[in-house]
Amino acid sequence: MANVYDVGQYITELVPTVDTMKLYKLCYFSQGWKLAWTGCLLFQEPLQAWANGPIPIALRDRSKPGGDATNLTDTELHTVESVVDFYGDKDSIELSRLSRGKAWKEARRNLPDNVRSQEILSVTTMREEFTDLLHSTPNVPSCPPGALIPENYSLETALAAIVKIEKTWGGTLALLATR
Repeated sequence: MANVYDVGQYITELVPTVDTMKLYKLCYFSQGWKLAWTGCLLFQEPLQAWANGPIPIALRDRSKPGGDATNLTDTELHTVESVVDFYGDKDSIELSRLSRGKAWKEARRNLPDNVRSQEILSVTTMREEFTDLLHSTPNVPSCPPGALIPENYSLETALAAIVKIEKTWGGTLALLATR
């Protein structure tokens, strides 16, 4: 798994003129859409609910991400590319407005918009928020090829999972089929 420095580094390679606030928001949206598409995190580092929207606090302490984009898998690269393609033409102010959704509001617990907060956004709420957007909004970033299939997932792994489910739940499924 990549870290937020690697993701931030790749964003700066895709958008060399990106300002700090836009970088933070593109990291946030990359995390959110990866959660919606795969159920998995793009990076482990937390996001804080600041007044101007979520920020990856680990990046706050650096003037440049300084990560290594080659640490990202193909799916992670395509996720970031899709997010940059979708949100890249928006400025920092618009991205800040768009990023203040359910997870941000929940973390801030009804604080006024201009009050500082260091509360962490819930990954579960982010997953719910972006999954809801995926199913309710017609205009969303394009899901990268292969994102819905976990990396290193083979046909043999899928078949083994099916056999395990049949062994575990076969009796229950047979009973339910007769009702």
